[in-house]
Parts: sequence; structure tokens; C-alpha cells
Amino acid sequence: MRIKRPLMLFCILVIIICIAKNMLYEKTSLPGELPKEAVTLQGRLDMWETGNGQTILYLSDIYFYGDSAKEITNYNSTGIRCYVEDGRNLKLGQVVAVQGFLALPEEAVNPGGFDAAAYYRSRGYGYILYQGRILKQGEKYDVVLQGLHNLLQYADRQLKTYLMPEDAGIMSAMLLGDKSNMTDETKELYRTVGIYHILAISGLHISMIGGCAYKLLKWSGIKKGMAVISCLLFIVLYGIMIGMPPSAFRAIVMFGFGVVAPVFCRSHDKLTSMAVAAACLAVWEVQLMFDAGVQLSFLAVMGIVLLYPTFLGIHKAHMKVADGVWVSFAVTYMTLPVIMLTYCEVPLYSLLVNVCVIPFVPLLLGLGFEVIALGGLWPFAAKVAGSVIHIILFIYERLLTFVVGLPGNSYVTGAPEMIRVWIFYGILGMLIWVIFKLKRRLFIRSLISENHYFQGRQKEYAAEQIRIKRIMMRARLGQTIIMAGLVILLLIPKYYDCRITFLDVGQGDGICIESGRYVYLLDCGSTSEDMLGSYTILPFLKHEGITEVEGWFLTHPDEDHTSAFVELCNRENMGGIDVKVLYIPRALKEEFAEIIVLAEQKEIQVIMLTAGDVLYTDKLKWTVLSPMEEAFYHNANEASLVLYLECNAFECLLMGDAGTSAEQAVMDAGICDVTVLKVGHHGSAIDSNSEHFIRAINPEVAVISCGENNVYGHPHTDTVERLKSVDSLIWITYKRKAVTIEISDTIRLKGY
Repeated sequence: MRIKRPLMLFCILVIIICIAKNMLYEKTSLPGELPKEAVTLQGRLDMWETGNGQTILYLSDIYFYGDSAKEITNYNSTGIRCYVEDGRNLKLGQVVAVQGFLALPEEAVNPGGFDAAAYYRSRGYGYILYQGRILKQGEKYDVVLQGLHNLLQYADRQLKTYLMPEDAGIMSAMLLGDKSNMTDETKELYRTVGIYHILAISGLHISMIGGCAYKLLKWSGIKKGMAVISCLLFIVLYGIMIGMPPSAFRAIVMFGFGVVAPVFCRSHDKLTSMAVAAACLAVWEVQLMFDAGVQLSFLAVMGIVLLYPTFLGIHKAHMKVADGVWVSFAVTYMTLPVIMLTYCEVPLYSLLVNVCVIPFVPLLLGLGFEVIALGGLWPFAAKVAGSVIHIILFIYERLLTFVVGLPGNSYVTGAPEMIRVWIFYGILGMLIWVIFKLKRRLFIRSLISENHYFQGRQKEYAAEQIRIKRIMMRARLGQTIIMAGLVILLLIPKYYDCRITFLDVGQGDGICIESGRYVYLLDCGSTSEDMLGSYTILPFLKHEGITEVEGWFLTHPDEDHTSAFVELCNRENMGGIDVKVLYIPRALKEEFAEIIVLAEQKEIQVIMLTAGDVLYTDKLKWTVLSPMEEAFYHNANEASLVLYLECNAFECLLMGDAGTSAEQAVMDAGICDVTVLKVGHHGSAIDSNSEHFIRAINPEVAVISCGENNVYGHPHTDTVERLKSVDSLIWITYKRKAVTIEISDTIRLKGY
């Protein structure tokens, strides 16, 4: 039996082997404790960039001097990012000796958070060197790499010279792969509307650039074979110049197959060329297979190659009407699960916006290259091209701003479970295979019926064509139902009787409580994490598909408990979430005066609580145990809101920063043997968490929220020992990351 696409199957096998090897290797190659003293190392300079007064060096082929990094066993197979103050006169390919303090990139500690460690590992840089100092630079360097880097800088200067600053930033991203000159607002605008992909150098850019180069070479009279070689060399050098991002590498490989295949009188099989590109990436750096950008790049091509043809008739190679809409739909549908996993929201108008925007992208690219090429030779032509670019980008901006203002512009989906994603692609793959098989059989039947027509059997031909159309209509209806069902599968929310997530917010508190359709937040503040609302709370809520918060409890007004609420109140539309009620202790009404004003400005109802109040929400019962309205408290911590949460047989005591007087109130209320204790005051043993209180409460699980190596020494050793003495299971956020407790028929405890 002849195997179809043997090269593709071989490449898939290579990818599987690389992924399996990586999964086994990761478990056995974890680094030991990193040295606390400064280390000295040398490496080859692959790339460098500047920002915030520092220069970041990307080094590979690492060699450590002495035995200061002897615990690192894989340093020779990974690169290091070095932050240095002075990075002048650097040249790519140089061997650079630096000294500084070694660290690991930050991992995601909460659902929805950015995993810097995974991102940089996928690019081959597993460690960071802080406070770096360049000791010595080698004289030799890579002439080709440095020449391409100089050309890149020249191109960037031309764009900045002949374009307005914002236009230059966008064109630099589209042509040179450098988004550092774009403002965060512009990036967010393009991402929110769903056209951020046009800023990434991928198939559209490579096919246009390579295609134009090939046509110019053919037009100049160069023989076909030489034109192909020259074109490939040009496009590879271009890829190296822009840093060879994975999406560009994939596009270059596929473009290479496309121009080489006709030379050997072969057709270009896009699936095979795509598999070759994926296998090369897996061999080069297998972590790239888990990168969302790489996955989206390959899935977009699969949408065009596999899904789009299922929308066509049995005799059609492409649609003549609304072809762009169907291609965009195929790409959007194929990439939908990864978009939901990565961004946790879907821009609803992206399909129409892409149809309006993409046709002008080739013109923008051509004008951008004209600015670069003619800037030093014919300034007038460069200025004219720059003016046209400004007009197009101005129209883009107006269009995107208008779309952002439309109701329902973005739908928060949350991140679907991986099992649903696998089911989605599994069923979709089978559906595509069945439709291809069906269309092939119908195509053969149609050809046979055409023979009947030429034999004078027109009635049989007409009847057969009607039967074929009916079968296709039924197939399209079935395809529509299945594809719609797969989207619903991804969007079905998962509800809990009660789920409590203790977020890792550094030195502070942040708790999310979900019950059925209702969501409540408790505190959410930090003194060690900046922009906690934007970088932790909002990403977490989006990850869970949450847009409405039924109630937000603030135990007391200290920054390490309120910073996220204050930050989000100062943002437009509170970052896209709707908070209905703010709960605060009545005893601290004056201390909360400024926060009450912020809440009223956002039309959030403010309810003040005092000891004895009881709230019933869905399956939850909230009992306020402290503070008393008229009692005297030495400070705001003493007057912290203390809540007793009950869900069936589950009991959770939330202590805020309350001290001994609140602890006495809890014991007086007869609270004991609780399931979960949110340990008060981050585990402090000063006027809180007394031995008598811990023994009376006797928690099965104790959760302590605090930052690593904080200046307060939280959690205190005495508190930890007291919890151990009653056999509590102790979970500390900086050790376990986010801690989640799910309560249904059973209680499930897990760290992130």
C-alpha cells in the first residue's frame, strides 16, 4: 500500500518524539538552588535591545567561570538574558564576558497570568542575569549578522524620518518585526478588535516580499533556477534580519517549498511544507510547540488549507463572491480555541474588520519598503509614500476606534478546559475528513453523470445533479450544526456549589469566591505588586470567564487589601467588569471615605456591615462576626471585617487582618473546627493568631497569603508552629501560588 505524504508523516513523528523527550527531560533537569553571589560568565551575543535606561543582551553558548554556577546542569543548552547598564559598541556574534546575579524568569502564579519563564524558555533563554556588568568583549564578530543588523537600524531610521511617530511604530512592527516603538494603547486597540496578527511578520508578509523579489528577478532576465535560489537567499536573509520569529520561519519554509516545487515539476503540498516547518521548529526549540503565537500561526494556515475548502462546491477551487469573508471565517474558527485559551475573550467584529483591513496590507507593505528604499535617494517620493501610509493608518485607527465603541465588541469567554479543546479539534478533524471524502465521491458521480449528458441521457444527468445538490445541502446543514455545537461546547460555563481561590498577590490578600452564577471578591490588594488590578485581578477574572462581580468585600482600608479596587475604579469601565455592591465594615466608615466616593462615582452600591449581620447568596451563608459598630478598636487592623462562610457542611473563616479582640468575638460566637481558615494578618504572631484561638478554631486547612521574603517576616514561625500543633494542612501562597478549594459533594484542594 502506497503511503500518502510520507514526508509529512515523518515530520509529525519527529515532532511527537521531540515533545515526548522534552516532557521527560523537564522532570529530570530542574536547576538546583541558584547562587546568591555574583557569577561571571561568557556567551555569544545573539541579539541586544535597549529600554528603560538598560541594555538587554541575549547570550547563547554559555560558559561559567569557576564553580559559582555548578548547580546549573543545562547552562550549555540554554541562553541567558543579561541586563547591563552600558551596552555600547556591541556587535552581533561577539563573545561577551559579563558579571551579575543569576535568577529564573517569573512563572505565572495565578490563572490568566503571563508566564514569562515559559515564553523565554521557548525562545531558548532559560535564565536572567541582573545588575550585569560587561567585563570584556571579543574582537571577532559575525559580519553577516552585524551587517543585517545595521541594515535593520537603517530601515528603522528611514521610517522614523519620513513617517509620523505612531505610524513609524506600526510600520516598523509590520516590516521589521519591532513593536517596541508602538504605544501600549495602539497594541491594545489592534488586539481588542482582532487584527493584531497583521503586525506579526508571517505568511502574508513573506509571500508578498518573496513574490515581488522573485518577479523582479525573473523580469531582469535571470534564469528560473538562479532566480529561485536568489529569491530564497534574499527571503532567508530578511528573516534573519528581523530575528527569525517562528511565524516568519514557518512562512519562509512554506514559501521556499512553493517556489522550488515548480522547478522540479511538482505541485506545492502545503500540508507537507507546514509539517516540515513545524518539525524544524521542534528540533530547534521544542518549547515553541507550546507557544500560543506559534500555534496560532500554524492553525491559521490549517484553516485556509483544510477548513476553507469544505465551504466550496465540488467543482470550485475558490469562491468568486465574498471569498475573503469565508477565508477569514475559516481562520477565525480554526484558531478559536487557542484564542480563548490565550486571551480568554473573542472580538466579535474581527471577521468584518479583517475583511476591511487586510486588502490594504499589501499596499502598506509596498509603501513602507518604498520609504526605506527611496528615503536616502529620492526624499520626495519617500514623503509621498509616507503621506499615503498616514492616510491608510488614520482610516484604520478611526475604524478600530468605532468598532471598539460598538456594544458587545468583545465577548469574555474564559479559558476552556483542555479536554474540551481536544474534543473540539478531534471532532473538527473527523468532520473535515468526512467532507473531503464525501466531496470526492460526489465529484466522481458528477463526472459520470456528465458522460450520461453527452450520451444523450439528459434526464438521468439532471436527476443525478439534483441528488448531488441535495446531498451537499444536507452535508452543509450537518456541518453547520456540528461546528455550532463545537463552539457551544467551548462556551459552556462550569459552575460550582462553591469555589474559593486565594490568589498569589505578593504581600497582600486577594480572594475570589464563586457560587453558581455569582462571584464575590474579598480584598485584593498588595504592597509588593504594582498594577495588581490590571496584571492579576482582571486576567484572572477573564480566565474564569467572569465579567460581573456580585459583591466586593473590603475588610479594612490598608493598601495591601484595597489597591486593586482603587486602581480599577480609576480605570474606564473598571477594566470591563461590573461590580454591583461594595461591602465595608461600618466601624471603619470614616477611614473608607475616599473609597466610598470612588465607588459612588462608578455607581456601585455601598453596604456597611457590622457584627451579627447575615447575608444569604445562592448556596452561601455569610455571617459577620466582627467588628461591632460602637466598639473601640486601636487601629484599622483590629476593626477588620471578619466573615464566616458556610456552604452545606463546608465552613470557611476569613480573618482579614483582625487581631485578638476579633478572635475573641469569633470564639464567643461558638465557631470551632472549621474546614478552612484564611489566617489573619498574613500569618503574623503579633496580636493575632494566638495559640488559644488556633486550638479553638482547629482548622483542617490553613491558607496564609503573603509575599516571599517580605520585610515583616510573615508568616511568623510561632503562627506556623501553632497551626502544625493542631495538624492543620498549611498552604502559603508564595510557595503554592494560587490556592483553589472546590466544594461540591467533596472538597478538592489544589495549588496552581
